Amino acid sequence: MQPSPLSEPTKDEGVLTKTITIEKEMNVIKGIFPLSSIALAIAAASTPAMTHAQEYTTTQEKMVVVSSRTPKALSDIPGTVWYIDSEQIEQEYRGGKTLGEILAATIPSLDMSSGGRTNYGQNLRGRKMLVMIDGVSLQSSRQISRHLDSIDPFNIERIEVLSGATSIYGAGASGGVINIITKKAQGDELEFESYVGGSSGFNSGEDFDYKLGQSIAGGNEKVQARASVIYTETQGFFDANGDIVIPDISQGSLQFNQTIDFLTTVGVNLSDTKKINFLAQYYDSQQDSPYGLYIENYKFIDVRKGFESDREHGTERIMLSASYVDEAFLGHQLLAEAAYRKEDQTYTPYYQSSGQQITDVLSLKAALAKSYNRFNFVYGIDAYQDSLESNQALYDPTIANSSGDLINKTYAQVGRYPGVEVGSVAGFIQADYAITDNWTVEGGYRYQYMVNKIDDFVGYTQQKNIAKGKGSSADAVPGGETDYSVGLFNLGTIYHINGNSQVWANFSQGFDLADPAKYYGQGDYTLVGEHWQLNDSINVSDSKLSGIKTNSFELGYRLDTGELNLQTAAYYSQSDKSVKYNKTTLLIEDVEDKKRVYGLEALASYWVHDNVQLGASGHYVISELDGDNGWEDLSAGEASTSKASAWAGWYDANLALKLQSQTMFDYEDEADNKLDGYTVFDLVGSYQLPVGSLGFGIQNLFNEDYTTIWGQRAQILYSSHYAPEAYDYKGRGRTYTLNYQVKF
Repeated sequence: MQPSPLSEPTKDEGVLTKTITIEKEMNVIKGIFPLSSIALAIAAASTPAMTHAQEYTTTQEKMVVVSSRTPKALSDIPGTVWYIDSEQIEQEYRGGKTLGEILAATIPSLDMSSGGRTNYGQNLRGRKMLVMIDGVSLQSSRQISRHLDSIDPFNIERIEVLSGATSIYGAGASGGVINIITKKAQGDELEFESYVGGSSGFNSGEDFDYKLGQSIAGGNEKVQARASVIYTETQGFFDANGDIVIPDISQGSLQFNQTIDFLTTVGVNLSDTKKINFLAQYYDSQQDSPYGLYIENYKFIDVRKGFESDREHGTERIMLSASYVDEAFLGHQLLAEAAYRKEDQTYTPYYQSSGQQITDVLSLKAALAKSYNRFNFVYGIDAYQDSLESNQALYDPTIANSSGDLINKTYAQVGRYPGVEVGSVAGFIQADYAITDNWTVEGGYRYQYMVNKIDDFVGYTQQKNIAKGKGSSADAVPGGETDYSVGLFNLGTIYHINGNSQVWANFSQGFDLADPAKYYGQGDYTLVGEHWQLNDSINVSDSKLSGIKTNSFELGYRLDTGELNLQTAAYYSQSDKSVKYNKTTLLIEDVEDKKRVYGLEALASYWVHDNVQLGASGHYVISELDGDNGWEDLSAGEASTSKASAWAGWYDANLALKLQSQTMFDYEDEADNKLDGYTVFDLVGSYQLPVGSLGFGIQNLFNEDYTTIWGQRAQILYSSHYAPEAYDYKGRGRTYTLNYQVKF
């Protein structure tokens, strides 16, 4: 089954029925997302405005919070929202898919998965996306693109996706928002969930992955809690020819990786109107591979065993959040939330060195909501502080050279990027008004003020030279402080054609700030005696980093008759600037040319029989830069490609089975860089046993030999470093998955 703009059918004694009610959804929503509980009283109030909502929603309709920060029926949203429920998520991950692969398979406008650790270049509507867990942003000033290597699907209840730029969340959401909702305790009785499974392509003794998971949930009238732990260990990935997949030395694969995800959620009912919600997560994903790229005289030779390194790709994260809800606060509903996130991210050796980047983010949110007859509004403030520190381990060149870069032992550690601290405070208001029973308008405004503090920094190359004994001191590139203020506006309207269909139009603005760590701290130096003298630099005083504002327009239509489900939208977005990178240093050169992205996304599914569903989705997208010769195709290293998918599913009381395909289409830019399209088929399913159920899957069913979209992008982005073959990160060949899960 695919994401639905409305309810998604499930099976019940052989007859597919819609099972999730508004009442159930509101219980699930309560306390899991910032501002979500604010609107619970609004949703329950018997006002004329809610009469309008009830007229066009049934008791089975899904409610989401991603579009407006408050629970809202999908049929009342003037925008493209996708909803992936627990049954869909479970079917896909029990078929062997990662979170990135699940999202790529179910969201039409999200690019194909990298197949590895990174979601760099996995755009949403051709632009970067904001990813959240229970409303807590995973965004940082240093955009490391590991947002989808952040939580195991075992711990996910549902996923809400808003396609397109949005002013509601401020900086970092120019492509849309993905909000991951974690599982919570659903009742007072103790509930257990156990999981054990494995995957293999049967290519060798190193071709086997396994996963173990356990959760416990329950409580009483005052306190409900769920705690879980899930451990995943992977070994080698083998392509369609049975060869080990080349390790991704740029952004990181998930071969020979160990991941553990501890997650705890607690809800405390203080009174009938007051509640405190807590979330704590420890997530650790670390690679320990015996394989590495054999490099000789800076040339890639082949992949060999014997790899050892003091650092490899890894992410360790601690995330804590607490929210307080008062549904009767001076005639409003109040929510206050505090969250803390710390990430320690490392990289595998690249040119005989490895980076480490540590991010600390503290965020605070507060909001008030109110309803007056046909008029509803919510307003509040958001604030956060984000700090970054980084270093680079330098490996002994004698040991590295003699081993073909397979053995990497640290002899020095230097700074990699200047220290960065970003502070932000924003005020916002969102409102909607029912003009008639059929026609509603909504809009809002957000004002965001940001301050960037950049530390003084000695150029990275000069630090390496000093570590090698070439010079003993160096001038620092001056740091400093710079600020930004931006106002973001959104306006939309939706018209209910009848009880099953709606048409909408929407305008929204988004804002992005390019990575300051990859822009500042660059300098031109000359060695004078033993001192590196700074001649010129990119510093805060002389080279303020430009912000990027995006205007997005959308026209859409959705239909849900129960048997037929359709959602489609045409969109156009244009930003006043875009980021230009230096291919050799991989640092930002400038933020200049305008960028536009436009296209069409659609998904349709139809129940041809009580047990059989057919469906298809697609995304047609054009990405262009305003260059010297007018609008030109965006580089294949970052442009989204058009894609399509199709599926056929069988669902009865015991068996769920789905055959699905994903197709990426070819792309070629102005410089003749090409992305070769491919089609991959998967079979996923589950069978109910007397106790528990068996899950199974065959990924890459027809053993397609292809290079992943990331492997192709990397060959373009890093072409000035090694030969393209060094980045030929291929897709995994035919892989079988079998698992057992029991809930009791």
